[in-house]
Amino acid sequence: MRGNLISLKLLLCCLALACPGAPLTQSSENPLEQGIKLLSQGQFSTAIRLFNQCKQANVQDARPYFYAGLALAEAGRFSDAALELEEAVRRDPQHAEYLIFQANLFARLKQKAPAEAALASLQKLGTVERLDASWLWILSDVYYRMERFPDVLRLLDLLEKRNPDDPRLELNRGQAYAIQSQFDLAQESLQKSIAKHSTNALAHFELGKLLHLRNDLPAAKKALLEAVRLESKNPIYLQKLGSVCLALKEIDDALVHLERAVALDPNSSQAFYSLSQAYQRKGEREKAAQLMKQFQELKRREEAVEETERLLARGERLLDEGKDAEARAAFEQMIQLAPDNWTARAYLAEMFLAQGDWQKAAPHLEKMEALEADSVVGNYLMARHWFLRKDFERARIYAEKVKLSRPAHADLRNLLGKIYFGLGQREQSLREFEEAVRLAPGREEFRANVSKLKNP
Repeated sequence: MRGNLISLKLLLCCLALACPGAPLTQSSENPLEQGIKLLSQGQFSTAIRLFNQCKQANVQDARPYFYAGLALAEAGRFSDAALELEEAVRRDPQHAEYLIFQANLFARLKQKAPAEAALASLQKLGTVERLDASWLWILSDVYYRMERFPDVLRLLDLLEKRNPDDPRLELNRGQAYAIQSQFDLAQESLQKSIAKHSTNALAHFELGKLLHLRNDLPAAKKALLEAVRLESKNPIYLQKLGSVCLALKEIDDALVHLERAVALDPNSSQAFYSLSQAYQRKGEREKAAQLMKQFQELKRREEAVEETERLLARGERLLDEGKDAEARAAFEQMIQLAPDNWTARAYLAEMFLAQGDWQKAAPHLEKMEALEADSVVGNYLMARHWFLRKDFERARIYAEKVKLSRPAHADLRNLLGKIYFGLGQREQSLREFEEAVRLAPGREEFRANVSKLKNP
């Protein structure tokens, strides 16, 4: 369990990042600055609209893509955020902060390979040591998620040189040591953290967990009681305290803490399991059986989520290996378990569209739109879908939506050229084809489209 360092730190950092680069307008507050202000106020949708305006004004400027990615991540739309960061990095691959945030998003999406690729690009820059401390903390969190614990410890040493009194230093060291089973070092770090910052509930909780693991139950209970005193409404702390009381055979105390944990988090399978065990030991078998059923139902849901994550990772790996049929089977199995999984449906829709089979793509696209109507990927796939169906007006509507946020997407501009040609608007079609060539001069098929239109 780690402290949530990401959102606030990134918001603070993004304000500092607004300065580099040429202004987009001559006004005292340009659209980029307005968007950043709205972003810091939590007005994500409005901020995104302003960042999209900035993209139209200067398609090569990486900053609007970075901030749009940040806004989407803050809104919980991590997949769309990752696409924005991909564009930001493509335009400015030397910007270490962009690579860190990109790695952070991939790590949170549990996409290990692209996260490692972003970290490798960051390493090549050789600028990590010069980064602002806020970004080093984010990078530390990324390394932790990626289980690169020596890198975590290295960054903590670097951060300690800048601010030796930061309360996170020994706490995060303790977490890194504990997960590597270096229990003596972990305990020493956590005790140092508490000695310096005695009101940090998370440090007491982590120490309590470690002591429980080491079977020092009285000491574990003492640490966890302090964590609960400091954060009385944290269900995770209460559940762990209840389980320690249970191990100490203090059944009544365990029941008090576990009942509170369940009330605060009715989706905690661990809390229900421990509470069932407490009532079993209390002799209330009917109550224990009822709670065990609730635990089993919650556990089934958790296992279903884990299975969908496994199938998604497997499908992506098979796609990378060129095994399309097996990947498709994995994604189809996944949506049987989780019909509302947008990502699996997007992969399937893309595969069917690539084969020209709009009929099979249609139900996935309809579900994707119902789940996330503003998705850039979803709208792009919809544009391709309606183009295949020769409904050019509908295709145009979706493609123009994508153009608002992806004006420099060469494939999109080429698709728009085809759509406008289908609508009989040859002049607009030529403009789009020429823009596709300008954006991707090496694409021979784009040049061919311009040539055919100019020389019918």
